[in-house]
Amino acid sequence: MLLRSLREEGETALSYHYLARAIADTQGKQADVLAAQARALKFAPGNPVFLAAFGLRLVDAGRDQEALAVLSETLARDPQNVLALPWVLRLKRRYLQWGDQQEEDAALATLLDGDFVIDPLMLLTFVDDPAVQLRFSRLSAPKVTAQPLPPHAPHDKIRIGYFSADFREHATMHLMEGVFKAHDRAGFEFYVYDFTPDPRCRQHQIIRDFADVYQDVSALSPIQTAELARRDQLDIVVDLKGRTTDSRPMIFARRVAPVQVSFLGFPGTTAMAEMDYMIADNITIPAGDEQYYSEQILRMPGCYQPTNNARVVPTGAHPRSKFGLPEDKFIFANFNHPHKVGPSEFATWMEILRQVPNSVLLFYAGKNDLSAELASRAEAHGINAARILPCGSLSQQEHLERIAQVDLCLDCFAYNAHTTASDALWAGVPLLTLCGRQFAARVATSIMSAAGVPELSTDSKEAYVAAAVRIATDKGELQALKRQIKECRHASTLFDTNTWTRNYEALLTKCHARVLAGEAPAHMSLGEGAA
Repeated sequence: MLLRSLREEGETALSYHYLARAIADTQGKQADVLAAQARALKFAPGNPVFLAAFGLRLVDAGRDQEALAVLSETLARDPQNVLALPWVLRLKRRYLQWGDQQEEDAALATLLDGDFVIDPLMLLTFVDDPAVQLRFSRLSAPKVTAQPLPPHAPHDKIRIGYFSADFREHATMHLMEGVFKAHDRAGFEFYVYDFTPDPRCRQHQIIRDFADVYQDVSALSPIQTAELARRDQLDIVVDLKGRTTDSRPMIFARRVAPVQVSFLGFPGTTAMAEMDYMIADNITIPAGDEQYYSEQILRMPGCYQPTNNARVVPTGAHPRSKFGLPEDKFIFANFNHPHKVGPSEFATWMEILRQVPNSVLLFYAGKNDLSAELASRAEAHGINAARILPCGSLSQQEHLERIAQVDLCLDCFAYNAHTTASDALWAGVPLLTLCGRQFAARVATSIMSAAGVPELSTDSKEAYVAAAVRIATDKGELQALKRQIKECRHASTLFDTNTWTRNYEALLTKCHARVLAGEAPAHMSLGEGAA
């Protein structure tokens, strides 16, 4: 139809803009999407609307630097363009190209002053306010009317469907692998709906082996996937994506099971009326904060986050030089992705280095070369650039061995370390965090508490700096922390995968029981140390 319109009504910027959208919506080739969007600009060069759209298509294609240039040009022509502004902020963070905190705050104020559709995952890294997260998640939530589910006879086992695009080498699988292996097959039947884009890896085979029924839905639309899932007569669905990259919230907005649960992938509210529950704990969503989440809260005893205690424990026996690290320095480390790091975190870490002269900061840069930016920013704070050590990606086991060489991990603020926090503990290394207000800013506090080291959570930047300096200069305190952390691998519920799984299953069973009793979803919890 669109191609016929192009032939009949002539080529225009708007017609090519809509053509690009149509190709993307039907999962067409990325090159074709980009070509159509670029063609729109030929007919309206410099138009901020089409510039922003082209920039976002470049983001989708992974061409970050080109995207940043195009989106920055958009803002030069339209300083309050709300399509370009959030992505310029995010891309600048990804490449450490942000200005000072005041500049970032001014840009955020522009966004937060209106009712704009902003990617909820992106907003988590900039704003630590659960009320703001709820407001903007509502604005971007799917607007459809759910269809009533046809009744079906009870199954012999509770039928659970897992949905994700991350059944691969990904943090979700690192955490859930042990749960999938520990699940009770006598009481549950497991369906998997997989829309993983490039699934060729060991973890993908694990999920295929786990599933009683495996559905590859990567080529299906969300509506087609929803229809398939409805035919499968699921009792409970668990969305492991939430509102993250490659998520498909439209599936759950259409209602595919009597119980729909958001878990693990997205540390915030989905703001979807059809998402019944969200799994949390007493720290990530403290009593009184339920108002900031559209879902009913299922509180796990201890920490909401699962772990896989079948992983190999890092030995820490390698020389530091294997990882390019100095043998004679106190090593701080940040293993969070760069987009979580802003001016506030970086300035705080530089203050810590200033107060601990014989120290360095190992900084995770992912796949990007951030050496020049790190050096420039360190020197702007009066810190010798040689004290900042960028590092890249490794295999999971090599990464754990690298963590084991570190003395103290330093956390980000609005969006904490999540999988990274439990990885640090598994490697025997303490992680210092700052407890915030929203779920994403409280996860590391929950993990440290479950591990028996709540003193590693601070409540202000001043306390955070003081704790980092104290641990770095008091060898006895550091050794005591490391002993406690190594003991927690065997003594804490955080790394007791079987008990965690039984508690999780107990909560899901309670949700199912409410449906059978004709009761509406409600906040529920299990007592500490349950099951």
